[in-house]
Amino acid sequence: MSALKHAAVRKSVLLALDFDKTLTVADTFNAIASVAKHKHPNKRDFRWFTDKYMEDYAQHESHWSPIIHKHAENKSVTRSLMGQYLESLRQVENASLERIRDYKILAGVSRVELYNSGRQALFQPGVADVINYFLRVPNCHVCVISVNWSTDFIQGALDANGVSNQPPISVYCNDLKFSKRTGLSTGTMYPRLVVASDKVAVIETQREVLASRYDSKPRLVYAGDSLTDLPALLSADVGLFVGQNDHVAKWCKLLDVEFSKPRFDENDKTLHHLLGWGSAIDIIENS
Repeated sequence: MSALKHAAVRKSVLLALDFDKTLTVADTFNAIASVAKHKHPNKRDFRWFTDKYMEDYAQHESHWSPIIHKHAENKSVTRSLMGQYLESLRQVENASLERIRDYKILAGVSRVELYNSGRQALFQPGVADVINYFLRVPNCHVCVISVNWSTDFIQGALDANGVSNQPPISVYCNDLKFSKRTGLSTGTMYPRLVVASDKVAVIETQREVLASRYDSKPRLVYAGDSLTDLPALLSADVGLFVGQNDHVAKWCKLLDVEFSKPRFDENDKTLHHLLGWGSAIDIIENS
């Protein structure tokens, strides 16, 4: 049964998508930083910020690795433990955002420049076909939920890669602050989505909004590639794990979550391992 026919006999659908390395071929944070680099040639190279982030992350892991290892040995790893671990990363992420703010490496950039930079981002094969397919399905709502730094960048990427804007796709991410006087970025940003729980919160808010419109919560389909996506992937009726992230595979094993196997104690929620977007429509329609 096609999506268009199936939609007539099922409730509404929320198709929520991560952005970096879920839709795109590569991570795009460096591309966003590069937009402002030529305007501030004497400021620190973005690699310094990446190195500092990795130093903080390594320290974080040195604390958590023994804890997780002990639970793994005792076969007592739970989603609650995973949630605590992921939430503890907020300090690491906030420290990174503060460095970017303090050094203002993203200052002086216009929305048009960010949009045009986003147009250079390359999507994975088949992504646009999947999104456009579900944009045509009645009562199906598509959104992007990302820890990326720019709505304009993401919109540029969507437009350049052939994603329809009818109906418009909602984008939820962090965003730069812009001067009302100059129209240029101030170098600081609104940190709306920092860790995994922030993504889940946005999804639940959108589900509540749609529930008020359709009298029931929509069926949730979520696609993501990283550990930051895993709580959302597991909360979805249909989760699509994109790519080969070892951390996601590790935690799925620790939590006894098997790919493509309905979890009967969770209303048959299923996490699929998506190695290519060509199979996504069939997986979503038949799950």
